[in-house]
Amino acid sequence: MGRVSPSISDVTDWLRLLRASGFATIASNLLAASALAFYAGEGNNVVWFLARLWHNGWSCLWVPLTSALLFAAGMVWNDLVDVDRDRRAERYHRPLAGGAIGLVPAYIVGVLLVIGAMLSALMVDRVHYYGLLLAGIVLILSLLYNLVAKTIPWLGALVMGSVRASHAVFAVLLIGADHVEAALLGSSTPGLRSFLVYPLVIFLWTVGLTLAGELEDPDRRGTRLEFLAAGAFLALALGMAVVHLLGAPWLHLHRFAPVAALLGLAVVGWCAWRVFIPWWKALRAARCQGAGSTVVAGLGGIILLDAVLAASAHPVLGLLTLALFPVFLVFSRLVRMG
Repeated sequence: MGRVSPSISDVTDWLRLLRASGFATIASNLLAASALAFYAGEGNNVVWFLARLWHNGWSCLWVPLTSALLFAAGMVWNDLVDVDRDRRAERYHRPLAGGAIGLVPAYIVGVLLVIGAMLSALMVDRVHYYGLLLAGIVLILSLLYNLVAKTIPWLGALVMGSVRASHAVFAVLLIGADHVEAALLGSSTPGLRSFLVYPLVIFLWTVGLTLAGELEDPDRRGTRLEFLAAGAFLALALGMAVVHLLGAPWLHLHRFAPVAALLGLAVVGWCAWRVFIPWWKALRAARCQGAGSTVVAGLGGIILLDAVLAASAHPVLGLLTLALFPVFLVFSRLVRMG
């Protein structure tokens, strides 16, 4: 039995480095982005959505795999870049700063994740190579954030928001390259508007979370003004989600649609309560601990926000997305960063 504990500990350290709980947010991003793009002009039958996934074949596996690899690569390189700063700040609970994982293995894994993400993206669409193009954009922006922008006030937040927004476009490949091509080429103006809703909302939410995180890290010189702006970005993202939910086409099609809409609004209220209570406390006191609580709540809030947006496309897909939230909570506790 003596050999089991170190093995479990090693696995947990790697899960912490990869931010395992974040994979639930990647899954919710995929569901929300593809749901909004699909129901821009395809009706309201959830079976059609499932049929489209089946028709898209192996891409339904390659797209999530690529997304997971891109996310994992971003997390590893984030900690590799920050390792000296984390040691100076005595953040030894982090696997690299505390020495639980060596730098050489981390660099090797970081490189392999980048290569794996690009190879996986190549398999998504071997006709127009949209997968490789869009995944490449996500990867370039992620590396730009980690290597250059993250220490620059405001720029880091805008680049990090662009990472999630570009991934939201990549996520639409889950239902087919033709949906990405049709929207980006403007063949359907209403479809284009719906196509762009999700990337914009996730951009605003991510910018808000990143700005809030800058107050938590003294090295990035976050200020109360940035923290106030963070709240404005988060509130704007929630407001857009509410507007999109209340404008959902299915509200006029089913007798129980108002009940579903009320449930969606309850999720919005839940998300706002989780995020803005610690945000307000931190704003009043300008305390780093409060900023950290806001960021942690906001990361889980990504799934709640995604659930509302997916529900605006189809209520069933909203429920499926919401089911990822307890998964996020469980993994957050199992691989807590400290």
